[in-house]
Amino acid sequence: MNAARPVYIDRIAHVSALGLSASEASETLLANRKNLSEYKLLGETWPWFALPLAEENWTARARRALSLLVAEIKAGGPRDSLDGLPLFIGSSAHGTGEIEALGIIAPDPSHNDVVILDREIRLAFDCKAVPWMFSTACTSGLAALEAAFTLIAHGEIDEALVLGVDFGCKTTLAGFASLGLLAHTFDSNGLILGEAAAALLLTAQPGPGWRIAACRLCIDGHSPTLPTPDGRIIAANITEALNQARLAAHDIDLVKPHRSGLPSIDDAENAAFDLVFGARRPPEISFKRQIGHTLGACGPAEFTALLALLDTPAWHNRQPHRLLFNLVGFGGSTAVLIAERCLAPGINA
Repeated sequence: MNAARPVYIDRIAHVSALGLSASEASETLLANRKNLSEYKLLGETWPWFALPLAEENWTARARRALSLLVAEIKAGGPRDSLDGLPLFIGSSAHGTGEIEALGIIAPDPSHNDVVILDREIRLAFDCKAVPWMFSTACTSGLAALEAAFTLIAHGEIDEALVLGVDFGCKTTLAGFASLGLLAHTFDSNGLILGEAAAALLLTAQPGPGWRIAACRLCIDGHSPTLPTPDGRIIAANITEALNQARLAAHDIDLVKPHRSGLPSIDDAENAAFDLVFGARRPPEISFKRQIGHTLGACGPAEFTALLALLDTPAWHNRQPHRLLFNLVGFGGSTAVLIAERCLAPGINA
């Protein structure tokens, strides 16, 4: 369904191993730095992209990270309050880290993992609204964004705050380790996990910067963990997003692929791009090996880092006008987002 009205990105915020703001993240990407650390678990040491925070306790780290997002969002321009904003949250681990720290085996309702994350985000943003929560593995953050985008586009709401949040916890790391999916070293195949939080304030009010032209999710039922090898389901989702944005494949100037580090997923994604773009594939940019796979946060985290990077002077002479952002998650969840640069209020509307 084509959007009834444009949806603009008013401001962004970002914290990850790349840095504690979107601008810090872009500087790290430009310098090609890798702030890699280690996570010790199950008698082994795994490469890990941690948030550069002094706090060690899960709750303290979450509160500090969220406070940085709040400060960056508020720094984007005058705004009396964030209270009353519709809130959309994507996460795959929710508040599991706090449950681990408390040692709770059968948590009461006040310590449900979803309740914990809900509580911390609402406290940080001083928001009384009941949030929409999304958990679709790696596409959780983009699932939250897609819902907000759709509601704004069709006039149900005028603005929304979208968050992708996943902080480190033993349960997540142990789960991936048990499946044999983690990289043992930085240079080996496999996932290198990380933690991140990012926020986007979406609005129907035109302005300079970027607008979201399309955002779509679909399910690839090939297997519980891997996409269809020939990439046709991913390709079909990308094609539908292009149709939603009223664009052709050749209109895309830059592609941000998922590039998980697992050959079976990366090969399927490559096959999908071949189906969509043929021999005229646009330039690509990928930086999971600098930020880590941040699971449910990876959509907003990598998207905000990318937008910040594209706004640096280093990109002014090769500025893409339209970019395609693709995600391939476990459980068959696939997501694609198309963004278009607006040079002045109302342009590209």
